Amino acid sequence: MKKNLLLKKIFITTLFFSVFNPIYAQQDPYFSTYLINPSIVNTSLSSVNTNNNVVLIYRNQWLNYSSTWEMGTNGNSPNTQILSLNMKSRDKVYSFGLNLISDDLGPKSSFNFSPYFGLKKKIGNSFISFSLSPSFKSTTLDFGSLIFVDSSDPFNVGGKETQSKPDVAFGISYFSDKLLLSVGLKNISQPSFNFGLKDLVNKEFTNLTFLGKYTISVDRDLFVEPYLLLRTDLISYTFDVSALATYKEKFNFGTSYRYEEAVVMFLGYKFLKKNKLFVGYAFDYVTNNVSAKSATSHEIVFRYDLPTPQLKKPIRTPRFIY
Repeated sequence: MKKNLLLKKIFITTLFFSVFNPIYAQQDPYFSTYLINPSIVNTSLSSVNTNNNVVLIYRNQWLNYSSTWEMGTNGNSPNTQILSLNMKSRDKVYSFGLNLISDDLGPKSSFNFSPYFGLKKKIGNSFISFSLSPSFKSTTLDFGSLIFVDSSDPFNVGGKETQSKPDVAFGISYFSDKLLLSVGLKNISQPSFNFGLKDLVNKEFTNLTFLGKYTISVDRDLFVEPYLLLRTDLISYTFDVSALATYKEKFNFGTSYRYEEAVVMFLGYKFLKKNKLFVGYAFDYVTNNVSAKSATSHEIVFRYDLPTPQLKKPIRTPRFIY
């Protein structure tokens, strides 16, 4: 009981911090469908879902955005793709998997390979889970696509430069039938990329992520889950306030507000026997600095539940007695 009270106090303190200390910048890619694939936010959250699954996400940020650089055949809109594999041991105590993220921002693109390993422990009627995720990030900067006012600029070197750096992330989550609280740390080693130029610094700051959720049962067919997602690099932060409704365990619909960024609408539906296939779509409408962006972003997610190995119960017969 005391442990539950302490975790609830942490949740309230974090909520207070997010409301009264608004700050803005973020480095890592953002996704509106984190409600469906929470391991992207924090790999310890993979223990919450008991099914093995594979998830594909494609996000097109600011559709038809017109940039000041040339991006070739990919268009001008930043886009991100994710492949996630989330697996469990037979007793559901251990979780393991990986996240592959490809992020194209025009002149700068990156590929992140992040395997993870997690452990879940039961505490009364609740669970606590931990995860550790080493990662390997490869980043490419296309100097040739940049436009320089001064052609003698020391960064005007032309060509492409790629660098790769290791990193590590850590996560911890507490969850029960109704309440979920999660804290994660990314970019713990703070890798820095200079792309071969000693005066160029492109540092990945440590990111702290908090996710909280509470489940409200409206009736036997409908339940609603309010979410709070907070991200901060301890210099700036942003947060999402969301609500996701599930009807008859098949149809999902929800909305989200991303602080000083966008309003999000989400729809999803489960197909096939035992709801194995989930297809979802998120629509972002930008509410701030529209003149520097494009008004809409689009995201589609596919999740397929894989077969889960079952523990075979021992069959006892009289012959084993003697």
